[in-house]
Amino acid sequence: EKRHSALREFRSYHADVVLIQETHFPHDGAPRLSSQKFPLGFFSNSTAGKVCGTAILLSREIPFTVTGTRLDTDGRYTFVKGTIGDQLYTFASIYLPNRKQHRTLRSILTILADFQEGVLVLGGDLNLPLDARLDTSRGVSSVPHAVLRQARTTLHAHRLVDCWRTLHPTTRDYTHFSSPHHSYSRIDCIFLPFGHIRLLESATIGPLTWSDHNPVIVTLHSPLVRPRERLWRLNETLITDPLIKEEVTQLLHNYFRENAPPHSTPQIIWEAHKAVVRGCLIQRGSQKKKAYAATLDSLLQRIHDLEQAHKQHIDDASYASLLELRTELHSLLNVKAQKAFLATRRLYHEHGNKC
Repeated sequence: EKRHSALREFRSYHADVVLIQETHFPHDGAPRLSSQKFPLGFFSNSTAGKVCGTAILLSREIPFTVTGTRLDTDGRYTFVKGTIGDQLYTFASIYLPNRKQHRTLRSILTILADFQEGVLVLGGDLNLPLDARLDTSRGVSSVPHAVLRQARTTLHAHRLVDCWRTLHPTTRDYTHFSSPHHSYSRIDCIFLPFGHIRLLESATIGPLTWSDHNPVIVTLHSPLVRPRERLWRLNETLITDPLIKEEVTQLLHNYFRENAPPHSTPQIIWEAHKAVVRGCLIQRGSQKKKAYAATLDSLLQRIHDLEQAHKQHIDDASYASLLELRTELHSLLNVKAQKAFLATRRLYHEHGNKC
């Protein structure tokens, strides 16, 4: 369910490239993390067990041609480079340890410098705030000052710019909440080289949903193609709804009564009735989809508003309300997950050995 919730959220953000950290997949026999929207993925899983782990998912809607990859056996980084149109891109997902982060960062960026080509997009969980004064709710960090300073120096040496902070120079917002310490911090960042910062259009921090980290969403100007047209497919849940089933039955009754011969030939009547039923189901499906989306958007907005309030004034009452809303969100998302499970079971039943 967690993997399905993650993929659903990536799809809801219309993401083209997803940089993931802390996958915690085993090196041998890693579970599947892909979908029709994200058929292509690259994973670095630690040989030490279900620790660390980074991944990069690519949408089918971008014409990305892979020219090279580099995966880490410790699960600390995943690098992928290729072309979109005529433009070279390098995508990097990194995950730093919770101690001596500056050393790992320096090592990873040195390896990345030899690998990268074209426009670099680097994202990851740094496990440290770059500016303790602005990037923590307390204004201080438990990470040693020397580590913070050297991490910033390393990023500066590689001319990497924090996308979100560039567009929000004085704003306080965070991506992780530590329950034991009752404090927030912004430890998840996406970077662009200084020479390509002109490509940055927007950078936002989304509400916390399925993960214990808030997503960071960045929009770049790029030569992406338009999404292709989609074919309509029947939503099976519609025909299990008693009200919709009754409506379709009455619709068919009226249709065949009003279009009985000699008004038209039986062949035309039969073929046309499919379009009538499809039109009714599209209408009802659209209504249900809009109602679900409205409920989901409202719930996400309430979570976002309560998160912002809790970040300003950390108290147990608002945190308890936040947990209740997230539980409600998980229940709502599980409806979609159950639908996906049923579709998978149907697929195996249809194509499986029935002997």
